[in-house]
Amino acid sequence: MDQTNSRNLHRPHHMYDGHTYFVTGRCIGAKHYFYNEQRKNIWRNVCKESIERFGIKMYAWVLLENHYHILFSLPYKEVCTETDFVPQSVTPRDRKERSDEMSAANFVSQQDIRILVEFIRKIHKDSARKLNQLDNTPARKIWYQYYDRCIRNIPDFWKHFNYILKNPYKHGLVDSLGASFAYIHSSNPTWLFRFGADGLHEGFCKYPVAEVAVE
Repeated sequence: MDQTNSRNLHRPHHMYDGHTYFVTGRCIGAKHYFYNEQRKNIWRNVCKESIERFGIKMYAWVLLENHYHILFSLPYKEVCTETDFVPQSVTPRDRKERSDEMSAANFVSQQDIRILVEFIRKIHKDSARKLNQLDNTPARKIWYQYYDRCIRNIPDFWKHFNYILKNPYKHGLVDSLGASFAYIHSSNPTWLFRFGADGLHEGFCKYPVAEVAVE
């Protein structure tokens, strides 16, 4: 994805517009299908096409050799009815943090669900098809599953944002957190350019990263 494209990659000033999600996609058998630049660029181009196709607002992303993480908002739906929504479970922790929650954070529209599923399905289907064309392995399965989480509030957003920033370091692809900020197969260099290293480190102090469970 073009690091200079500010149309879909920007600070989350309008998180109320549509639900914001953190998604993790993993390769089947944890195989390292995206082990070089050419293969990573297949995923990047497919992801960019999918963002444009579905009107996604992408905040942060990172691609490793056998999985990816993305943080994004779905397009805003101006008119909703009661039947458009399905209730989400409310935990005691959710109730405790209610004062900091986004509007309608415990409801997800059925349209949201459809767009989310179709968006991820396109990324997986198209990237698998192109990888299999490259390797002459028709019908080989690339993706195992994906995990999605609807972001609850502003601190939750920044914790997941920071998780993406840290991910290359977490998986040993770079030797320091600072080097993780410059990892090219991610949105990290864009944010490094905009905020500077001091700004990104400050964000880690304010919103420390907790491990993100894959359920």
